[in-house]
Amino acid sequence: MTLFSARPATRYAYLWLLPLLLVLLTSSVSAQTFIRGDANGDGDIDFYVGDSVALLEHLFSGCASVVCDDAGDANDDGNLSTSDVILILTSGMSSSPLPAPFPGCGADPTVDSLGCAVSCPTFTGYTLNPAFLLEVAPVAGGSGAIGSTVTVEIELTIPTTFDVTGLSFGVCHDPTKLQLLPATITSGALVPDFFSAQSHPTGFNINLIPSLSGSSTYSSGVNVVAEVQYQILASGSHTVGFCFMTGSMPVPVALAARSTGSGSCHVVFTPATVASIIVGFSNFIRGDTNADGICDLSDVINLLGCLFLGSGSCLCDDASDINDNGNVDISDVIYKLGYLFLSGSPPPPPYPGCGPDPTLDGIGCLSFPFCP
Repeated sequence: MTLFSARPATRYAYLWLLPLLLVLLTSSVSAQTFIRGDANGDGDIDFYVGDSVALLEHLFSGCASVVCDDAGDANDDGNLSTSDVILILTSGMSSSPLPAPFPGCGADPTVDSLGCAVSCPTFTGYTLNPAFLLEVAPVAGGSGAIGSTVTVEIELTIPTTFDVTGLSFGVCHDPTKLQLLPATITSGALVPDFFSAQSHPTGFNINLIPSLSGSSTYSSGVNVVAEVQYQILASGSHTVGFCFMTGSMPVPVALAARSTGSGSCHVVFTPATVASIIVGFSNFIRGDTNADGICDLSDVINLLGCLFLGSGSCLCDDASDINDNGNVDISDVIYKLGYLFLSGSPPPPPYPGCGPDPTLDGIGCLSFPFCP
């Protein structure tokens, strides 16, 4: 007689697997691909301010701004929280990597309860909205002698129907003409809750969020969002303009904005941009091509050597531009000969003494030792 049967025990031997099966049914490794930190799901992680704004709206404003929860889970802890916002911002500032998949698309290697409604998108750029204007605005004329400093404001014009919730931009210059003074980069009158500035050999970038809680923002109209100083290294006209900052910390020119009033969610735009000119001037004497302080026939001989013989010393193009037409050519030789021997008109100012060039043109003055 059989006292017991092994079948009942076998029948229930796998009951211990049920809790694990329940976990697997309620958790998932996302089948969709995504980029960690791309909270707004646009395929662009360079505009990390926009991703942070999307996550803040998702958490506190009821906006469906995060289309892929896995992407918004920046620290990969299986939850969406302000710690993810902080990590996205700090990672963007320091260019430090987030957990995989990053910086390219991939599947989530971590089992959690989050998912992803859409697969990894291809970034197609942001829509230009010319109602927003980002402008380089030099203070007090934006000009000065070589060695002096000029102050530049970055102004953002906002239409009356929008609030700006995030902004990023890069500003570029020619480092052989202007020297950026990184310690002078500051925000405008409204001090943002988040403001990050990084300098580069050819410029700087700014990333800012006016308010992490959404309680304050820039007003409609013109707002100064940043201020910086440059030292003038060379004479002439030097462009300072907006650019996509590449390198270890790339930053696009983009902003996040929402319609004025409660309940609205942000949209990302590219603003219209306007560059500006900083003018550097050096004192010189027009027509004194060899910079010896004397205007005579030797200047003509020197200029002919510079133009045609590969000889001579013409370090100040402004001085060699004897007729002040913005070019250095044979017409300057003819003008000087006419003045010296045919009772022609004298060279335009500065002449006969030292002074800056009163004419804005594309040439400058590298050196003119005679003039202080």
